Amino acid sequence: MASLRDLKRQIQSVKNIAKVTDALQAVSAVKFRKAEARVKRARPYAENLEEMMRAIAAKATSKSPMLVGREVRTVAVATLTADRGLCGGFNAQAVRRTMEFRSQQSADLLQVVSGRKGIAFFRFRRIGLAESYSGFSDNPDYEKAREIGRRLTQLFQEEEADAVYLIYNRFVNPAVQRPVLMRLLPIAPEDAEEEREREEPGFGAEAPFEFIPDADEILNELVPRYVETMVFQALLESAAGEHGARMTAMKNATDNANEMVDDLTLQMNKARQAQITREISEIAAGAEALSAG
Repeated sequence: MASLRDLKRQIQSVKNIAKVTDALQAVSAVKFRKAEARVKRARPYAENLEEMMRAIAAKATSKSPMLVGREVRTVAVATLTADRGLCGGFNAQAVRRTMEFRSQQSADLLQVVSGRKGIAFFRFRRIGLAESYSGFSDNPDYEKAREIGRRLTQLFQEEEADAVYLIYNRFVNPAVQRPVLMRLLPIAPEDAEEEREREEPGFGAEAPFEFIPDADEILNELVPRYVETMVFQALLESAAGEHGARMTAMKNATDNANEMVDDLTLQMNKARQAQITREISEIAAGAEALSAG
């Protein structure tokens, strides 16, 4: 059994850890509330834009590769992670989903990643990175989304990639972040089932789209804006999920530390009682020996 001194040292150490995790939880809670508000404000616009672009891709007569696609020889996948850890399985979910997706592809792969944790993961496994971004995962702005979106669009337009996918953690609540795989380019539905759903009556606008002055000219401007918006929404979702996951993880860490303090305190009290009992027994034995003498 550990000595009283060792137990006291362990208790103090665990209490110090609990103070740190409690402070991190409080900071994450403040950041989370702001990030959650941004996600809720932006989500309706992003969802409506996505629905509109899917409807255009399904109904428009333009043969633009960004809408209808082309033969897939190379696939670009962009993974969004956090710059920092201490957020449970948040980063692991995104990189695990990425590795699953990569293992299912027969085409060549280009890996794009945002967030220091993702960068470290892929570099450790010697996976080459076409592009990497970091330093803004907890508070993304549209300029960063535009930078990433333009690069992803450029990969497709210059035929370095024939399909572009985005993997990120979609925010559900502070304890749940769901990894999402989304195809950004081409915009057309990926499979027959999705195509049928979009052809059902009532999906999207029933009237044909009229493009003035020219469909390809307008779509060449509209599609990059769509990609940027989807990337920005994904960054907002990821930021809210990161802060929620960190807040939850730090709360669990604080609770566990407090439980450990209670357990160690109980052990220390038992050790102290055993020591007192032993000392009393030694005193009694000495007194009895003196009486017998």
